[in-house]
Amino acid sequence: MRFSGVLPLLPALLAAAPAHAQSGSSISVSVFGALSSAAATATGSVASSAASTASSTSSAAPQQTPGFVNNGTVGMYPCAGGNPDSVNTPLSNRTDAAMPADSSSTAAASSSDASSALGQMTLNSTSSSSRLYALGIDYGSCPEAQAPAYPTQPIHLRAPDDSVRATFSPYGAGVTELWVKDRSGKFRDVVLGFDNITNYLTDPLHPNFGPIVGRYANRIQNGTYEIDGTTYHAPLNENNVSTLHGGTVGYDRSPFEIVSLNASAVTFALTDPDGNQGFPGTVRSHVSYALRAGGVWSIAMNATVTEKKSPIMLSSHAYWNLDGYKREDNETTILDHVLHLPQADKYIETDSLLIPRGPVPDVDGTPFDFREARPLSERFNQTEGICGPECFGWDSCWVQSSPDLAQPAIEMYSPQSGIKVSVVSDQPAIQVYTCSGISGAKGSLPRKRSQGGDGTLAQIYENHSCIVLEMEEWIDGINHPEWNRTQIYAPEGQPYIWNADYTFSQVDESGNAVSSNATSTQSSSASAAASATSSVGAAASTSST
Repeated sequence: MRFSGVLPLLPALLAAAPAHAQSGSSISVSVFGALSSAAATATGSVASSAASTASSTSSAAPQQTPGFVNNGTVGMYPCAGGNPDSVNTPLSNRTDAAMPADSSSTAAASSSDASSALGQMTLNSTSSSSRLYALGIDYGSCPEAQAPAYPTQPIHLRAPDDSVRATFSPYGAGVTELWVKDRSGKFRDVVLGFDNITNYLTDPLHPNFGPIVGRYANRIQNGTYEIDGTTYHAPLNENNVSTLHGGTVGYDRSPFEIVSLNASAVTFALTDPDGNQGFPGTVRSHVSYALRAGGVWSIAMNATVTEKKSPIMLSSHAYWNLDGYKREDNETTILDHVLHLPQADKYIETDSLLIPRGPVPDVDGTPFDFREARPLSERFNQTEGICGPECFGWDSCWVQSSPDLAQPAIEMYSPQSGIKVSVVSDQPAIQVYTCSGISGAKGSLPRKRSQGGDGTLAQIYENHSCIVLEMEEWIDGINHPEWNRTQIYAPEGQPYIWNADYTFSQVDESGNAVSSNATSTQSSSASAAASATSSVGAAASTSST
């Protein structure tokens, strides 16, 4: 998805920091690393109290395990002994569990039914902690896991089996790091982002690195639409002809509340008031992220509207590079990534400004046919003009006519790293953007240090070095009644629901699953290293509580 270049009003956004930061709350900010004023002024990085404690209590600093480094600081992972190097620390408080008796009827649906299991999300709060239920899994309670007090302060999570690690931000409810193991068992950060956390608020290029986009994702032609005879107008923040991702200050530019948090899961919430960005009705949205055993990243979202009918369409806007910009040949392209869209049998025709024309043709014989797995490069030279004048690549919406919710909508892997991601979702369309124009006339974006950057523009995110895969509804469906899409929600109607599971695995150069021996060996080595530094980790944990 092409990005807009709008600079928001920073003071107003900072003033909207979550209420958890108020005095009297039981926040222990040091669990996540206190925001260093000096670092924030210079680079916006987050200082870790655990790291400083470790350096003062040991003559040798503990070895940092890949996946826990952000701007050179070590993050703390709650409910895991406080030691980021104990990558195999058993997380005994995580157990599979049935949905609680007081769950909503939606959440209580049978988990054996794939279509009904998607969308199960409810919160069951107690006096001491909040417990998150997503997709029928009880992720346990974690009293130490408290909400950060700053809208961009990172929240570090990891799966119970340490198969996947991630960092999230309350600002935009975004993912800023996602670490998964490659073919050799080494962790790589596979999503784009900024090292300087303040860039998420202030960068004028505004690339939508990793946030939730809404209230209406993708484009609205002319920024106008009609509900029951009333015409509404949203800001024209793309090319002055369309609304992109909800307007000038969409969900990606909004600080979310944190309503539930533990070592493997977090739930954010946002109240979007009536009239904001021209949208009618007040919308309350929840976004739940959970890291699960077996290399699974689950996202569950819902939203309800009060007062008036409103369009709602959300999506996760992560930029992917499954090599993590760590190829031995120093290539950064994703054109050799192999993409498979097995159920995407149609696509939506768009004009030169990427606005739907109306027709929804079959993919047969077109550059949109990825029903069989193929490298992006195989169809790349056939795409001139698809993503705009003199543009090669895709910024296009694929449609699944009859999606099977139990089967992947997307499969993609890198022959270089051996990392594969499979996506199962309840959404009927997929917007694919291959990062045409992410670097060029508008400027350049520095790569994260975890992806080979050095904090300067010497190493940048280059054109066609990343790909965005947005699971969502049909683009601009509110202006195409002939499609019969349900994109307008009423106060008395059903809630908006969005769910997806991203499962990561390792494959060989041909896409065949590989033995987990390499990964097991890596984990064993990490476990031994963790034992050697456990005393340092214990000291850090004690200092943080």
